[in-house]
Amino acid sequence: MSAPFSEIKARVACLIVPEFLIDVCLRANPSLANRPIAIADGVSRREIIAHNRAAGGVSTGMTPKQARAACPSLAVLARNEKLERDATNELLEALESCGPTVEALRPGVYFFDATGLPNGETHAIGAAVALASSLGFPSSGAVADDKFTAQCAALTGGGCSIVPAGGSAVFLAPLPVTLLPLWPGDAERFDMLGLRVLGQIAALATAPLAARFGERARAYVALARGQDSEPLHPHRTQTMYEDRFAFESIVTQVEPLFFALRSCVANVAGRLAGAAQVCDKLELILILDATNSTYAPVGDDWKIAPSVLNIPIALAEPTSSSVTMFDVARVALESREQLGPVEAILVRAGPCAEPPPQLGLFDGARGSRGAALATTLARLRASLADDEVVTLITQREHSRLPERMQRVMPVTSPRQFEKISSSRAGRRKPVTPCAPGAQAAWAPALRLVDPPKIMHAPSERSTCVGPFRLSESWWDRPVERDYYQVRDRDGALVLAFHDVRENNWYVQGIFD
Repeated sequence: MSAPFSEIKARVACLIVPEFLIDVCLRANPSLANRPIAIADGVSRREIIAHNRAAGGVSTGMTPKQARAACPSLAVLARNEKLERDATNELLEALESCGPTVEALRPGVYFFDATGLPNGETHAIGAAVALASSLGFPSSGAVADDKFTAQCAALTGGGCSIVPAGGSAVFLAPLPVTLLPLWPGDAERFDMLGLRVLGQIAALATAPLAARFGERARAYVALARGQDSEPLHPHRTQTMYEDRFAFESIVTQVEPLFFALRSCVANVAGRLAGAAQVCDKLELILILDATNSTYAPVGDDWKIAPSVLNIPIALAEPTSSSVTMFDVARVALESREQLGPVEAILVRAGPCAEPPPQLGLFDGARGSRGAALATTLARLRASLADDEVVTLITQREHSRLPERMQRVMPVTSPRQFEKISSSRAGRRKPVTPCAPGAQAAWAPALRLVDPPKIMHAPSERSTCVGPFRLSESWWDRPVERDYYQVRDRDGALVLAFHDVRENNWYVQGIFD
């Protein structure tokens, strides 16, 4: 007799495509097969985010120029997120033939429910690997009791692996701690404590570990013991919500256009909220006056095709708030010049994969600040170009030159600031960008001038501290500078340097 339904233990299968970004680009550029390839991402400063095994000497974080210097035959391709989404949807549809519930954790990592499959777990994971390979994605897979164990088995096993039911803790024990989803700095802390494999963490009591790692220690111990309780989040076919407003006569003024827009956005937002869903982007479609229309082929005939203006709107944070959505859509319309006479307006939105935000009793102010920041970012992106809404982050590992120690990063979501804050919290010592030997004397609030501006040499009576010599880049463009803290004529404290090679003076930054 088969076991009762209540006694059937849940089993999870994981499929990992280790070079997913590379494989996506190879499908679009098959002529690059067997060549060293790297994928670059970023707007103002592009960086390598992935590379194949043939790209010897290349590592993530390099610039394309550095990567080509390490591997002269390297082909550097720009990341194509649309192709990645299409490939993910294609893989998820294929995996639905292996298990009833599928999930995409991130690009290249997929799960499906392997509980009680009629042909067995070995057949299911083998079929999944074969399907992915037929689509052009070499992969490895594994089946285990929980998502974390299945993912670790797929990463370390190669091919197809089966972790026996109830054997997660034994399987995980010899694996490295770095497989855990660690916060910034936690890997170094584990190494300092001599905790290098998951079995060591699983054997510890949670309370002593929490003294160093806080509440996340509980999650670390649970994962190391094979007790991941995270359920599968099913992938569903996306439903598009839309609402249309047709005007009785041609509209040439913005006020009736905003009235119709508010009504359409409210209806779309209400349908999203009613389905417990949120969206992270809108599509605003304006159908313009028929006198501006053109003839277009439809089958064997020609028909009038109305002039249509599509305005995509990106929201900085997923929401179903009609107030936020209307505010951003209104800014997007106001930033457009000469819209022309409008016959109808249509608002369309598709739910994203994230769950709606949960309201708490005690963090209302914090939630309000987050919502306000998200709305502000969305309004900026609606009225400006994507590469004009940026923030600056430090990158001390690249150079000691102040202008090279910061990187411009486009801002798309307020969550980026949370990641930056958490990474800074994980550092043991905050470091202020400055020249060697000047750390103790320099103020932390330094506003860099990029690029440095030429200035007159300070007079002998000027108040200054220095020089602090900085020399580097002897292999590229040699730099020799003497840095000074100088009071300018207005009494402001500035960071200046004397370029020894050029014999010129420059303003590097201003101390606020």
